[in-house]
Amino acid sequence: MLLNLHKNHKITLLFFFFIALQPLIDIFTTFTITQLETSATVGVLIRTLYMVLSALFLIVNYKESKYAKYATLYLLVWGAFLLFHLLVNHFSKPNFYLIEEIKFLVKLSYFNVILLNFGFMFKYFSKDLQLKRRFIQGIVISTSIIGMVMFISIVTNTSLKSYEYTKTGFTGWFFAGNELSGLLAIILPITLYFAIMMTKEIKHLYLWIPFMLGGYSLLMIGTKVGYGAVVITLGIGLASILISFFLKKGERKLLKVNGAFTAVLLIILGIITPIVPVFQNTYAHIELLDTKEKEQQENIDPEEEEVDEPETSRIENIMLSSRDLYLYQYEQYYLEAPVGQKIIGMGYGGNFEKTPKMIEMDYSDIFYSMGLIGAILYFLPMLYFGFNVIKRLMQRFSAVFTPHNALIISSIFLGLGIAHFAGHVFTSPGVSIYLAIAITYLHHHLETT
Repeated sequence: MLLNLHKNHKITLLFFFFIALQPLIDIFTTFTITQLETSATVGVLIRTLYMVLSALFLIVNYKESKYAKYATLYLLVWGAFLLFHLLVNHFSKPNFYLIEEIKFLVKLSYFNVILLNFGFMFKYFSKDLQLKRRFIQGIVISTSIIGMVMFISIVTNTSLKSYEYTKTGFTGWFFAGNELSGLLAIILPITLYFAIMMTKEIKHLYLWIPFMLGGYSLLMIGTKVGYGAVVITLGIGLASILISFFLKKGERKLLKVNGAFTAVLLIILGIITPIVPVFQNTYAHIELLDTKEKEQQENIDPEEEEVDEPETSRIENIMLSSRDLYLYQYEQYYLEAPVGQKIIGMGYGGNFEKTPKMIEMDYSDIFYSMGLIGAILYFLPMLYFGFNVIKRLMQRFSAVFTPHNALIISSIFLGLGIAHFAGHVFTSPGVSIYLAIAITYLHHHLETT
């Protein structure tokens, strides 16, 4: 029955090769935005084509695979929902821009289409094509390209800036700092696993270069996400090595070498923390808050009526970078929206009056944009993979603490956590593709070992 599937080896390899090409696509995207001054970027066109091919690959295998059958049915239901969603918002929103709505829905749908297609390919092609190895290779190549570009651009003073004004940071030849820090945070633990896996002797420490380039890039971007990802990755990497050492899971000599080098990198990170951009940016943010509070106190009119605004602590403001204000605005949109929009969603930018603005906290953006039914439907595929992964991990709990599983799991949790605090994961195709392949890889690994 599956013989027809194995005729598609070349296109399967092409799907995986696309992982390594992500940084190059993003560089071309930056070029089209900054030099050609166009919003119709190369990246959007290429990724849309890739998503269409992924969906078609599932559809053509509809009769040959039970998995592809259910995946195709899901995509048809999702597509029907999106059409109804557009119809409802066309009549409900005070301002409805069809092209912008469609662009948002395409970006949002990218994750699930890619997730389902990677799940299918791992399930039916991994044995013949060694997709596990190709997955790791693609991630390491991506990290290396980004790291080299960041280093060269900063040294040659050709890097774009992460921030326009008081804060500091660099994005290399990549346009969006939030997206860059998000995708690097997801792939850094996988790159660390590659270094640990391949380091057999001290002379193999050069294999840590991709990881160090990735870590360097995250620190230089200047975001809290970047710094936190490096700390968490090194911490989990060291902890998993130590646990494996004491449980005697793996060659103790190799674990000593890898553990020692990981510890050294953690110590170096602690030493350089006061001079990395995020440390300076945190103080800049605190100074801005002090200035804002002072101005508010000086401009208080005792007779003026108080404005209902969200109450947030200074810590929350620093952590969320004022996203709580946009969240509050969306809550107001939702409370005032008709029942249909509460169920189906308010679409891109909510029921805005002048300019659409996203919260940049993905779970909230998805809920308010897609409504109760849309949010449940959207996360259904991820819940399927998540349930199976958790079930298998519970059956062999000690396996969670091996460097392989611990770092792949941390990659996924970093992606899911960043989606909440900083956004630009599910809503950014250049980032969500990495989360999708990490989830399906872990699912397949636990299913076959």
